[in-house]
Amino acid sequence: MGRILGDAWHLDLKVVEAEFTNVGVNPALDQFRDLARQLRRETEEQARRHRRELGAATATVPPKAA
Repeated sequence: MGRILGDAWHLDLKVVEAEFTNVGVNPALDQFRDLARQLRRETEEQARRHRRELGAATATVPPKAA
């Protein structure tokens, strides 16, 4: 999806990906619960940072004339 939006539509994308999302679902991954929790916090913070940057960027763009 990112390649389509970036390459075909020339959108400037910032993608946030979460790792170890199957911890708690797959018992074989339960040993990674603490790591998964830390990675999720970091991923969520990265998403919030991107949201703030996007909000700041769109707040400075003047509206298009009709």
